[in-house]
Amino acid sequence: MLGSVTWDDALVQRYGQIGQRHCTYPAVADFSDRIAPLDLLRALREGRRAGRPLSISIHQPGGVELQPGEAAAYQLRLHREIEQLGCHAGPLQQVEQLRLSTGTLGIAALRELMTLLRSRFSFVDSHAGSFLAEVELAHVDWPLIGALHELGFNQLSVAVPDLRADDGGTVEYFRSSARIRAVIEAAHALHYRSVNLDLGYGRSWQTPASFARKLASIIELAPDQVTMFDYRDAPLVASNPARLGLASVADTLAMYRHGVEQLSAAGYRYIGLGKFVLPHDDLAMAQEIGALHHDIHGYTLHGECDHLGFGVGAISRVDGLYCQNASTAQAYQQALDQDQLPSICGLHASHVDPLHQLLLEHLRCTFALDFDALTLHSGVDVRQRYARHWPALQQLHVDGVIVLDDSGLEIPRHARLLVPAVCAAFEQPNAMAIGHSAGRRRR
Repeated sequence: MLGSVTWDDALVQRYGQIGQRHCTYPAVADFSDRIAPLDLLRALREGRRAGRPLSISIHQPGGVELQPGEAAAYQLRLHREIEQLGCHAGPLQQVEQLRLSTGTLGIAALRELMTLLRSRFSFVDSHAGSFLAEVELAHVDWPLIGALHELGFNQLSVAVPDLRADDGGTVEYFRSSARIRAVIEAAHALHYRSVNLDLGYGRSWQTPASFARKLASIIELAPDQVTMFDYRDAPLVASNPARLGLASVADTLAMYRHGVEQLSAAGYRYIGLGKFVLPHDDLAMAQEIGALHHDIHGYTLHGECDHLGFGVGAISRVDGLYCQNASTAQAYQQALDQDQLPSICGLHASHVDPLHQLLLEHLRCTFALDFDALTLHSGVDVRQRYARHWPALQQLHVDGVIVLDDSGLEIPRHARLLVPAVCAAFEQPNAMAIGHSAGRRRR
């Protein structure tokens, strides 16, 4: 049954250290092509001719990237980028999905931003679209949640910080559930369609006991979605691992296991890749009928859209072309000041493997593969294409991670936490050797 998951300690010990980066294709690390502004404009033209619907994401830079007083200047450049690309969208290309990072923006700035977006793009009715606002617990209150609802947002995602006092947080934000409760109550009172809480585990100052208390308070609040993530997978680890102290592997796995078991016991369904949702949630129902997709920002109902990303580091996917904006606020703003689009790298459509892309999405969304259906859809013989990966897949079958035969594979309930390991087997044939050697070291 889709949505159910159990913990198999032996398999998690052996394969659970393979990161989620193997599940994404293409990933940012694959962006090796130089993407010129003209490349993106040509792709937009093809999308406009095809009349494909749109998905939009708006990125705000991290607080450390901008000096005091620079936030307003950044918003001006962000508006300029929206104006530059908005004129290339066709009148029949309606925005079905919007994901906005609010950062520290006030209500007036948010209204100005949404007015601009609606003047440049056509939006579907809020009942038909997915319009998500990502808010920070330290900067959200009832008036902001009300204003976002008035602006058309019907989904809310809240990052639940796990901060030490010397990180600039306050005790209220990471020890008390009162502020989180107020956010969820406000969202429910205003009839938001869903509320997601991001829940990280594995920081050095977390313990299994403290994580259990935090999780219990979150389950009591009954958010529609909970997204669990390992801090080892967070981008900040690679750029500054010393500041982001990490817990031991044993403690991290204990927190992970407790989260999986308690959320499942509370009635949450496991969608995949750390995503738990209540049975009434749109994602759960979409997975049941085979309509679930996974895009640049995670699980979605709108997989057929062209995606436009605005802001620092934002990623766009248009007509098969992937491009990423400059990753620093300075480079991003400098490009726009020169009347240039800030895209710097990505992948041309001819360099993207559509079969591999489709295969990984099926694993993420359905926990299964039908080789004949994939072959028919792609025109490429799946068994021949992945012949050299077959020994790794057979090893996963022997170990009980997958059920494999000549027609396809399925990931059983007790191994659905290990989707990254299955994806890795299709990415690099020797990935399983890494998992086995790590398992032997831990035993």
